[in-house]
Amino acid sequence: MEIKPLDNDTIFAEVCCIGGNRNLDMKSELTEQERTALRSVQIKLEWLKKMIPKGLSAKIAYEGEEAVGFIEYMPIEHSNFHKGKDLYIINCMIAPHTPPWEEPQEQRIPGCGSALVQAMIENVKDKCKGIVTPFGFAYTEDMKDFFNKFGFEEFENEGLKMLIKRFEPVEIPSPIRYEQKYQFRQVPGKVVIDIFWSSKCPADPYTLLNLRDVCKEFGEGVVINGFCVDDRETLVKYGIESGTYVNGKFPWSTYGPLEKKEIREVLTNTLKANNSK
Repeated sequence: MEIKPLDNDTIFAEVCCIGGNRNLDMKSELTEQERTALRSVQIKLEWLKKMIPKGLSAKIAYEGEEAVGFIEYMPIEHSNFHKGKDLYIINCMIAPHTPPWEEPQEQRIPGCGSALVQAMIENVKDKCKGIVTPFGFAYTEDMKDFFNKFGFEEFENEGLKMLIKRFEPVEIPSPIRYEQKYQFRQVPGKVVIDIFWSSKCPADPYTLLNLRDVCKEFGEGVVINGFCVDDRETLVKYGIESGTYVNGKFPWSTYGPLEKKEIREVLTNTLKANNSK
């Protein structure tokens, strides 16, 4: 196994969340789902290119020519949800035992996650006073025991629970909280979709693109409003980190991207309910 830095040769594997989408740019024929996935990773790619000059970086694990995992991190000053300085924050980590979206669970590669974390530590230890991370990544609810092996310790500050590895004394971060100000605005005779999405993960653009495509199928009966929350101004204005609302309600409970079939079912039922009033 080889750990490679984020560069022009590895960036596409990173934005694809490794998984089954990593070779989309090389396939001559794509399914409808794959075309949407490719469009969504291009949106993440543009975000990544904007963030790299600000200090964002990543390490990507390879088995031969195949990318099998990655860890992404950046200076905490660029986080929209944490107040802190002289720290790096881990945005995302995926190893073979934490596959993206609904891909079948891949066979675990022993040592992959550890190699990624150690490579990150070596990369940033002279650039900051410590690293912080949430408890879970990529469908793993709690990775506390895993990160403890590398000297990460749990902390709580103003209700924020995270893990921190200190290279030297540093003030622990606190949360940035946003007051929810979103208010549903009804359009008579129409179904209104409001989606709050971020470029940080391809799952959000994937849902956005599927929503747009399905809304076109329903014609003028559906209105869609998209709100990109990459910047703090939008978060302050609406106070919502992410989510898709149909007529002001949140009908989906699944984590990850929405497929067109599920979107069609919800919109069909909502239109029927509107017409029966």
